[in-house]
Amino acid sequence: MSHIGDDSQNVKFIYWDNLTYAPPGSRDPEKWDARLGAQIYETYLGHCVEAERLGYAGLSMPEHFGPSSLVTHPNIMLAALAARTTRARIVSGVNLALLHNPLHLAEQFAMIDVLSGGRLEVGLGRRGDRAAFEHAADLVDGVLNGIDHPVEKADLTPALAPFAQDVDTARVTVWPRPVQERVPLWVAAETDGSLATAARRGWNVFTGLNLDPSAGGMSKVSVEDMVARLHRYFEIGQENEHALSMANVAASCFTVIADTDKEAAEIVRDGFASHVEAAGGHLARLSGAGPAAGALETLAKEGDTGVQGLFDAPADSYLRNPFALVGSVETVKAKLDALMSAGFRRFVLLCGGVGNAHEVGWQSATAMATDVAPGLFSAATSGPGEAAA
Repeated sequence: MSHIGDDSQNVKFIYWDNLTYAPPGSRDPEKWDARLGAQIYETYLGHCVEAERLGYAGLSMPEHFGPSSLVTHPNIMLAALAARTTRARIVSGVNLALLHNPLHLAEQFAMIDVLSGGRLEVGLGRRGDRAAFEHAADLVDGVLNGIDHPVEKADLTPALAPFAQDVDTARVTVWPRPVQERVPLWVAAETDGSLATAARRGWNVFTGLNLDPSAGGMSKVSVEDMVARLHRYFEIGQENEHALSMANVAASCFTVIADTDKEAAEIVRDGFASHVEAAGGHLARLSGAGPAAGALETLAKEGDTGVQGLFDAPADSYLRNPFALVGSVETVKAKLDALMSAGFRRFVLLCGGVGNAHEVGWQSATAMATDVAPGLFSAATSGPGEAAA
């Protein structure tokens, strides 16, 4: 089966769901319903089987924490996806590399690649120091794909450290070995600096073209500016002997499709509020403050959280955002056409990414395949590139 980055002329879609847990009262741990949680897991797996049938090229989920998400450790679910599906690529989207021992993370990825028959694509995101993240990503890439990289004792487990007393550069491997000769690696990148880092290493990129509540519902970068940055990404890749193109770029787009533009926009705005409220309450409990009434208001008082922007953004600003596939079928068709005209060929559809109810996200994912772009999805299930091993 072909990689997401193969078949450069084909358009490919990746189904992404946050696995939102959002019944009334679900923010309180003592009201947690394990049966409902298990039902959401099972429903999600069923959705992914159906998404594969509909023509989604990849299946993905984030690493999110707190009561608005059930995927605190997404690699467990990726392993389940590997067992349930047969064709679609299994995409981690994304793992936060600095929260893990990179070697252990690479071992998990290798297992998933074997379980899936060689369908894994690794996605890594940065939370924290940029240099530390790049080093961690290098380690994951290196041990999976046999690339020599600097190894310090601090990078190794205590059991391995004694063997690297006098070694500056070591070739560390994991067991089991992946099925793929080269496991594709994606990183979240939007700035000139992060794109240049990815280009030098030949990594694919998630561009993060999604909604930014702190910017009044608009993205922080225009389509034109992002395309210009991406052309420099291609140039730097070529300078480092990597053939990069728009096939190596995936636009991450919040996707909500409803009967009317107004309805879709309100779903997005309400979903953001629900997600941030849940996250605020979770953080308040972690801090020892206990149940947090008015978590949104508390966070809004902090200048760098972006929550005040969430309050200030009118719902229709999400319709005006060119990177948000939000609106009626006709509106989303026009937005998708505009992004494709700009050169984008890979789309991560964040169908459950704004805190809305689980089934609402799946309805949008289905509508994309059956109403918005049925021809593109049909081509994915029958095109020669997709059928290639």
